[in-house]
Amino acid sequence: MATLIHDRPEHVRLSQEGKPVTLLEAIREGIWEEMERDERVFLLGEDIGAYGGAFKVTEGMQERFGALRVIDTPISEIGFTGAAAGAAHMGMRPVVEMQFIDFISCAYDMITNYIATSRYRGSGGVP
Repeated sequence: MATLIHDRPEHVRLSQEGKPVTLLEAIREGIWEEMERDERVFLLGEDIGAYGGAFKVTEGMQERFGALRVIDTPISEIGFTGAAAGAAHMGMRPVVEMQFIDFISCAYDMITNYIATSRYRGSGGVP
């Protein structure tokens, strides 16, 4: 029988209101904290700016951090994934949001044949 996370209270993080923190809330909080801490962190994705993302994870971030750090991209998962890879090679800390898991297949070539192997094809690593 499967164990639900709520059956193990030591694994449940509560919000200030005393409610369990959802996965989306935890992701949002983590991104926000890193963007506050490190100016090299920026976001790329479809509808993540003014709209706030399909699941509202990035809501309010463009207002707080600006359009140069929360970048709405065209519908081209391979394009913005490649842009993120290039930025990482230059010392930036990009975070890519794909609206739905199905769309990761559109960037699969970039992820598996470029990002995953760039360490071995370059000068020894990614900053």
